[in-house]
Amino acid sequence: MTIDYHGKTYLKWVESIGLKLFSPINRGITLVTDNTKNYLIAIAEFKRVEKENKELKEKIETTYQENAILKEKLIAYDRLKKLLELKESFSYEMIPSLVISREPGNWFNSIIIDKGITDGVKKNMAVATHRGLVGRVVSVDSRTAKILLILDQRSAVGGMIQRSRDIGVVKGSESNYCYMEYLSHDADVKINDVVITSGLGSIFPKGIIIGKIVGIKKESHDLFQKVIIKPEVDFTKLEEVFVVKKTE
Repeated sequence: MTIDYHGKTYLKWVESIGLKLFSPINRGITLVTDNTKNYLIAIAEFKRVEKENKELKEKIETTYQENAILKEKLIAYDRLKKLLELKESFSYEMIPSLVISREPGNWFNSIIIDKGITDGVKKNMAVATHRGLVGRVVSVDSRTAKILLILDQRSAVGGMIQRSRDIGVVKGSESNYCYMEYLSHDADVKINDVVITSGLGSIFPKGIIIGKIVGIKKESHDLFQKVIIKPEVDFTKLEEVFVVKKTE
């Protein structure tokens, strides 16, 4: 009985010592296990959030691109609608064209369009947009044509002041403005008067808007007065034009 008692006591003592020795280790293992588990959960959550953010960014980017494309289509539709309105306002056949190139180094001289001989384009045909006169065809091949802009110094267009019906010749100046020359000294001219094509000659049909008068140069001893015209067309933003197929 004594041996048994002491044996049990000894075993309890050993067990107690073992628990005291290994409890911190067990707690450490449990803590490490819990921390590892929490760490893995955190990583998984981070990856999930990262994936969702990536998908959201892709959706936002796609939506942004789709909106940009839609906006561009609406702008193009509006321009084409106005071009069609111009086409309907004239009795001449018009050939819709896209601007595909400009003269390097000088945007005030000429442009290249995507229509040519096969489309019915010929030399000296007038070119316009819904806002007004652009220029005339100076050379053409099977698929493209070169347009001399009214801003070019080599350009000359018969012009008329719409209000007073006085006529002159509109010439380019290698800038954003044109000049109207050979205008009678006694011509009735005012700032903001609208200048249109006079129809004189065989190139430009009558009635196409050229621009508005923004300056007047008149000397008492001169036979003619000279006016400065701001073209109605913004030549820095030309994208679509019409070639006027005037009846011969």
